[in-house]
Amino acid sequence: MKQNTLTPAIALVAGTTLITACGGGSSSSGSEDEIETPVVQVAEYYSDPAWSAGADTLVGLTYPQGAVGGSLVALKRSADSEENISHTLMLADSSSKEFQAVEGVTLAKPYYRDLLALPVTTTVEGEERTVALVATCGYEEASMIEGGEIPMRGEVGPRAVAIAEEPQTPASLEIYLTGTGISESLDISTGGEGGALVDCHSLGGLSASDLSSKGTSAYEVDFFITGKDSTGAVAVFEASMIYNYENNEVTESDFTVLDTDAEIIVSAVEEDPEDDFLVAMTIEENTYLLNGFGSESNIELYNEGNPFTSDTEDGALILDLVYSGDNLLAVSEDAGLAGADFTGGEFVALSGGDFTRCVDQLAVNGTTVWCHDSTEEGTLIEFTAPTVPQTESESQSLAAAARGGSKEEAEQIKAELEGAGAEVEVK
Repeated sequence: MKQNTLTPAIALVAGTTLITACGGGSSSSGSEDEIETPVVQVAEYYSDPAWSAGADTLVGLTYPQGAVGGSLVALKRSADSEENISHTLMLADSSSKEFQAVEGVTLAKPYYRDLLALPVTTTVEGEERTVALVATCGYEEASMIEGGEIPMRGEVGPRAVAIAEEPQTPASLEIYLTGTGISESLDISTGGEGGALVDCHSLGGLSASDLSSKGTSAYEVDFFITGKDSTGAVAVFEASMIYNYENNEVTESDFTVLDTDAEIIVSAVEEDPEDDFLVAMTIEENTYLLNGFGSESNIELYNEGNPFTSDTEDGALILDLVYSGDNLLAVSEDAGLAGADFTGGEFVALSGGDFTRCVDQLAVNGTTVWCHDSTEEGTLIEFTAPTVPQTESESQSLAAAARGGSKEEAEQIKAELEGAGAEVEVK
C-alpha cells in the first residue's frame, strides 16, 4: 500500500432528509383571491447513466456508516454478449444523484457480492480529502444466489459434511480507499481445515473504533460475512482487522467461524450496535428465523409462502436485509419490500409507497432507505422507512422479552401468562 496519512472521520449523528412517497398535499385558509396550490411530495431518485438494461445487475449497495451528507456506494455486475462478467464500484453524491465509476479500482474476481463502507479522512499527495473505505467480498465460483450449489447441513451437525475433493480457492476480502488507488486483499480463512469461506451472500454488523486513545494510530473494524465454507456448509464468519491509518495498511486480520444451526443463511445484520446483537435471516420452508448468536432464544417470523408474491408453497430468497429503527427490512428478486418489527410473528409485505417497486438491494441511513427500482433498471428510490404493521400476541410478547431480557424475566412472564390461562413456551 502507498504511504499516506489516514484518520477516521465518523460523525456521531447522521443527518437525514425525510422523503415521502408520491402523492398527498396541503392547503391553507385565506382570502377568496388566494389560489390554493397543493404541495406534492415526490420520492427522490438516484440513477446510473451507464446502466445497460438486461445486462447489468445491482449486487451491492450501502451508505457509509455514520456519514453526514455521504455518497451512496454501489456494486454493479455486468455481462457482455459472450457472457463475460465484470464488476464496477460506483459512488453517487446527494447533489448530483448520479452514479459514477470509482477510478483506479480493479475488481478481478469472477464474482462479487455486497459491500460495507466507512467515511475516513485521508491525505494523498499532500491533499486532505474525505473518502470512503469500502470492503467487498470476491470469489471464484457462483454462489447459491448466482445459481450455484445450495449449501447443505451434514447428518450430524451444520458443519458435518464431506470436504470437497478438489481444493477450493478462499474468497477474498477486498478493501479500497475510493479515489486514492490504495487497496488491500485478504483471504477469508481461519487457517484450519475447512476454515475458509469460498463464496459470499452478505456482509453486515459493522462496528469500528479508533485506537488512538491506546497509543496506536489504527482503526479496529469488525463485521460479519455470510456464505458457504470449504466443506460445503453454510457459515457465518466474524471478521476483525486493524487498519493502520499512519501507514495505510492492514497490520492484523482475523477470521472466526461462528457455530450456527441454520439451514441456509442469507443475510446478517446487527440489531443494536450498542448491544452488538447479531441477527441472521434464515429460511426453513415458510419460516424465517432471526437467530441471535450468543443468546438463548430465537425469534420465528412466519409467512404462508413468499411475502413478495402470491406463491404459497415456498418462502422467498432474501437478497438483502437492513435494520432501521425497530424494524428489519428486506428485498428479494421479486418486487416489493417486506418487514418485521421483532414483536409480531410475521414477516410481512409492506404497501402504500414507492418501495413496493424495491428489488435486489437496500441501503439505510437512520430512517432514510434506498433500494433498486424494479420498473426503472439502474435507478434507486429514496424513501422514508415505513412502519411495519404487526399485532403482538401473548406468546410474541414472551419471545420479545426473551430476546431483550434475561431467561428469568421470560420465565416470570411465562408464569403470569399461564396464570391467565395462556399456553406458552420459552424457547
